[in-house]
Amino acid sequence: MPIPLLQVPEIIMKLFFLLACLLAIGTAGRAQTRSNTEAEIRRLEQTVVTAILNADTNALKQVWAPEFLVNNPRNKITGNRDSVLISQRAGMIDYSTFERVIERIQIQPDVVVTMGHERFISRRDIPEAKAGQPYNRRFTNVWMKKNGRWQQIARHASIICR
Repeated sequence: MPIPLLQVPEIIMKLFFLLACLLAIGTAGRAQTRSNTEAEIRRLEQTVVTAILNADTNALKQVWAPEFLVNNPRNKITGNRDSVLISQRAGMIDYSTFERVIERIQIQPDVVVTMGHERFISRRDIPEAKAGQPYNRRFTNVWMKKNGRWQQIARHASIICR
């Protein structure tokens, strides 16, 4: 049965209203997901800072993926999580103070990039830092959602020249 001509504008308005409601619901859901993702990544970034300060390799193994790749401040590439942990056990990552400030977070469906600056004080002399002296550096961290959880897969850190 055909729709009477007088009812067509009313039906179109109802369809537009329904479409607008569906778009609003979808947008709100994405905003909530983005907010949850950002909060989770910020929590994980702080977990890394705390684990480094406490030399907690078990916590680091949870957040760093096995293929964790680091372009480190010693101008070398550390090829996986185990290599980074070896550097830590050798005293290359042994800080009395370590602060990380995230300046920017970019969120994609299964990848998050964080960028910002860090300040650390090494407990011992290492190639890029003298013990007891504060150093500032820039960082970029890359996180990927793997099997339903976020893991850090890459990092770049550079000492800021004095």
